[in-house]
Amino acid sequence: MALGWRLNNVDGKEGSRLEEAAWIRSVLAGHREDYRHLVSRYQGKVYQLCLKITKEPEAAKDLVQEIFLKAYKALPSFREEAAFSTWLYQIAYRSCLDWKRSSGRELQHRSQRPYEESDWVTRKTPEHILLLQEARDDLKRMLEKLKDPYRTVIQMYYFQSCTYQEIAKQTGVSVKTVESQLYRAKRLMRKEGGGEW
Repeated sequence: MALGWRLNNVDGKEGSRLEEAAWIRSVLAGHREDYRHLVSRYQGKVYQLCLKITKEPEAAKDLVQEIFLKAYKALPSFREEAAFSTWLYQIAYRSCLDWKRSSGRELQHRSQRPYEESDWVTRKTPEHILLLQEARDDLKRMLEKLKDPYRTVIQMYYFQSCTYQEIAKQTGVSVKTVESQLYRAKRLMRKEGGGEW
């Protein structure tokens, strides 16, 4: 039977994580239909990551399917010590690197080895390190060009994982103002860097 309940009286992020843990346990207990909740929650972000790396919409769509299939097969190895999103994005990132390395080959010829949680904890290839450094440098450059309050909301939202409400409380503005500032900051960053934020 599929999960049909909602978590009440739980903080947003914690509630989301508890909800995901319940879906994962349900899938592992044989209720495969609950995997659709995880796909629905993350397919847009996984697609954006794939598109950013491949620069090819069709390849990105194919990779999204491959990534969710790999994650499904590797789900028994997932441990709740890490966020599901972190685990999934690492599978996505590695799948995109596989695609870049073998861009002349068909998808089915790419690495079919199941992903283990330990892969993303300890694996640091030179290419991975270089791509991360390039991304950090790009982000740092874009942040330096942003003026406050835009720089502050980006740092609080993306780096400190603050909610809109937390940012509003700490900066002394309304939640609507935070939403507006974050939207404007993302537009400025997209204009500057051409990426998806």
